[in-house]
Amino acid sequence: MLSPYAKAALFVLRLVACGFIMLGAGLYYMDVFLYFSPPPHPPVSRPVVLALKAVPVLAGAALFGKSKGIAIHLTKDLD
Repeated sequence: MLSPYAKAALFVLRLVACGFIMLGAGLYYMDVFLYFSPPPHPPVSRPVVLALKAVPVLAGAALFGKSKGIAIHLTKDLD
């Protein structure tokens, strides 16, 4: 059972993680749109740029997965 402080920290951490994931999705949106559009369009970004755009998605996924442990660790002295 989580304390109210841990629940609040868990909510904030998951909210930040979802924000990172949405930021990454927004960065990829135009590249995916260009990939599926008809031929006269500018080329899709270089692989290095695409890999850098994946960093917020990966950070958000990692934060979302570890959020319960981080929330418990952050609030262990508040009980």
